[in-house]
Amino acid sequence: MVKVWLQFPIFTEQEALAETLRARGFEVVEHPLLAQVGLVEADREVPAPPPVPAVVLLKTREQSAQALKKGYRGYLYPDQGLEVLERALKAVAQGEVWAERRVVAALVGEPLPHLTQREKEVAALAALGLSNEEIAKELGISVKTVKAHLSIIFQKLGVKKRSQLAHVRFLS
Repeated sequence: MVKVWLQFPIFTEQEALAETLRARGFEVVEHPLLAQVGLVEADREVPAPPPVPAVVLLKTREQSAQALKKGYRGYLYPDQGLEVLERALKAVAQGEVWAERRVVAALVGEPLPHLTQREKEVAALAALGLSNEEIAKELGISVKTVKAHLSIIFQKLGVKKRSQLAHVRFLS
């Protein structure tokens, strides 16, 4: 059961969504630090994300890049339904990123020049939330080799955790 924390400006909307999520098997918690994933509603501006991996409900498609730059691990558009919301929350709770490839590609842009081509590939896949096993399968290399590449990438970029790598990849 995925634990979700909600942050909505209108309390009645938040209550209604909490009830809907409970009916779909989620546990809605009262504090973000008790959650596996947060769900936040944006207004004209995308707010700062909570201290847990979070999905933001956007007002417009133009806000998608801003949401990722601010540190959200996923976003949804107004025209997407409950099934998509459910899949996005579960994916982000499991450490994945819920975003369109075109938006991620635009933010990642040209890979960092001081990484080898293979390191760039591994870093990009890790930033997208793929596990070491998934990266190994995608690139046709061993998990041990993926770990070695990630170790070198972390050293070159000055990061210590995969989550920091994702932010470096999106913000650099």
